[in-house]
Amino acid sequence: MAQPLEEHGSPQRWIFFFLVFGLIGITILFIISRVFQYSGPALVNSPYSTDKRLLAFELGDTRFYIPENTIRHPEQRNGQRVNKLDLIMLWPGLDGFDLDNQVAFYDVSEKSKLIFVSLSHQDEVLSSSDRLYAVYSQYFVGEPIKAEGGLIGFAMAPDSSFAGERIYFKPDDHNPFAARCITPVEKSPTFCLRDLKLNDTTQLTYRFRRPLLAEWRALDAKIKQRVSAFIRK
Repeated sequence: MAQPLEEHGSPQRWIFFFLVFGLIGITILFIISRVFQYSGPALVNSPYSTDKRLLAFELGDTRFYIPENTIRHPEQRNGQRVNKLDLIMLWPGLDGFDLDNQVAFYDVSEKSKLIFVSLSHQDEVLSSSDRLYAVYSQYFVGEPIKAEGGLIGFAMAPDSSFAGERIYFKPDDHNPFAARCITPVEKSPTFCLRDLKLNDTTQLTYRFRRPLLAEWRALDAKIKQRVSAFIRK
């Protein structure tokens, strides 16, 4: 004679058990993810700092007070007189490293939103815009390339020191935007470089992934504003 259904367990009871174990599994995964989020830097020996305290630097005759979590290299996080200083920030807020955005700071893909900024002391500061017609244009080859945001680009002569690069610029501006874009290795993400004059003795160079070129107006304005705010008289 067939056994009653209750002796083998009803389907409803098994569904209940699956739901309970599923919720337990989700809870465990959530806890693990939170533990990783807040201990991740220690686990992977992160080169970045979460400390937002201001460090004082003298670059030439310019004094900067810069949040520690925006300074790229550990050896530079001691406040000192320097000739060069390297920063790292996340677009579009230009925030420094913290526990909430740490994953983005390890993104090396084409879609990376990291902005690498270098500040250097120079006797004569020249921007990419200054070099556009005086230097870069002498090596343009081929037809102009249409790009985002009203920019055009040119490949650079293969026998020049800019071989393999493209220069993108806004041709009809009085002080035109200009940036060099480079693919370091075939099929690797392209990055672009832009030089700005921060003051008479300080050059600001920032590096970004090629897709961000579409936001060139905001890049120039926000990066210069952000770094200028670090200057103290």
